[in-house]
Amino acid sequence: MRILTVFVAILLSAVLGGCGEERMRGAGPSASPSALRPCPEIAEPPMPSPCVTMPSWEQKHAGNRAYRQRAALPPEVAAEAEPVAEALRDRFAGLRERKLHGEAHVAKAVRAVAPPGTNVIIRAGGARSAVVFAIELRGGCLTGFYDERESEVEVGGYINDGGCLTAPGH
Repeated sequence: MRILTVFVAILLSAVLGGCGEERMRGAGPSASPSALRPCPEIAEPPMPSPCVTMPSWEQKHAGNRAYRQRAALPPEVAAEAEPVAEALRDRFAGLRERKLHGEAHVAKAVRAVAPPGTNVIIRAGGARSAVVFAIELRGGCLTGFYDERESEVEVGGYINDGGCLTAPGH
């Protein structure tokens, strides 16, 4: 029982006397002596205990978008994918010359250049008549979009979320 009491006392002193950063909208500065405070800036470790270093807003925002980042693509895989990307750019230029837009035309162009047996994803992109696509190649992806004004075809690795495209709604 005595060990439990000592443990609770240590835990309470760490929580009430610790430091960190208080973030509450609409709340002014606290007059309470137990308000959380930022960790002191020190040049060398170790940090005083029990401090908690809080990431900046920019770091948190970058972390929220990390799932979209593409992995590096080995140069030999990129070299194999580039002719497919160039063929698709040519097909898109032909579609634009003939003023053909929409998912059916883009799907036909993408499937025509995709190597046999590869996974192809075609999805409406939302704005205007945009269509988003991906061809999953050996070790990487050919991704992009096509709409009535412009198109983009890129060769890259898988995103951190896995696969070639982010999930709808991301």
